[in-house]
Amino acid sequence: MKEPGSGKRVSRLNDESAWQVTEVPTLRIIDDALWQAARQRQGDLKVKGADTPVWDRRRPKFLLSGLMACGCCGGGFAKISKEGFGCSSARNKGSAVCTNMLSIRRTDLEATVLTALEHHLMDPDLVEAFCLAYAEERNRLQAAASAGRSGLEKELAQVTRDHARLVEAIIAGVPADQVKDKMITLDARRKTLETQLSATPADDPLRFHPSMAKTYRDRVATLIRTLGDAEGMEEAKEVVRSLIDRIVLTPAPDGKSLTIDLEGALAGLLALATGRPLQEVRQASDKQKAPGVERGAVDIIGELVLVAGTGFEPVTFRL
Repeated sequence: MKEPGSGKRVSRLNDESAWQVTEVPTLRIIDDALWQAARQRQGDLKVKGADTPVWDRRRPKFLLSGLMACGCCGGGFAKISKEGFGCSSARNKGSAVCTNMLSIRRTDLEATVLTALEHHLMDPDLVEAFCLAYAEERNRLQAAASAGRSGLEKELAQVTRDHARLVEAIIAGVPADQVKDKMITLDARRKTLETQLSATPADDPLRFHPSMAKTYRDRVATLIRTLGDAEGMEEAKEVVRSLIDRIVLTPAPDGKSLTIDLEGALAGLLALATGRPLQEVRQASDKQKAPGVERGAVDIIGELVLVAGTGFEPVTFRL
């Protein structure tokens, strides 16, 4: 249809209830069973050393490609000119979907984001507040886990003593067939308890890195410098991208510029701050961003453990 004011054609999706869907199996090139099997295998293939599907590893053309989101409609920001990025939905689907027609220069956005990554996302005061909140939650979870482990250890000790008494009884002259079934039951229970204990982590001291913020800033500064070196540029680009969850661009109140909300990927930030190798930084971030993982959830990072849903949200900084 055409907009009355501008005369431009605007595409609008019909309501789903009005769709007409017809199966045409005769046009299949291969049968459905083979197609589904191929799709399943494709989905199982992962990049070596990462948890990312092979089909999702196309190298981005620009440093921040694919990480930008429109604050009005949630759609992506794409290249709209030689040096500018803008909301794709506003330009391709019209004002009925999004009215954000502002754009931002690639060089300006990259400079602003890199500065924020280096100087704002690991502020020492924020790191200290995070550590305190994390320690409180970690201690609560550890207390619950320790209580369960203590019960298993007590039962295992009792089962071991009972089994030893039966052995002593046999040595003392009690017929073995009278205690055979009981010994088998105790032995099976002992194995079960040992398996459960091996899967239950023992108490371990919580160790924090007092220089986390400094380590983070130094390593980010090195990565930013490496972005200008041909030899290590691609790896540095991947690691920098792994530190970012998304960049939300929203029109400012004056309607003339865009505000930038930078959301850091907490798993990648902590892995970098605690001195992990760059490959582990990327892996930690990939796990956090994997489909089905709650936003803000972080998997195990060495001695630092965060649990999805405990209140640790993505690190966000408005630029």
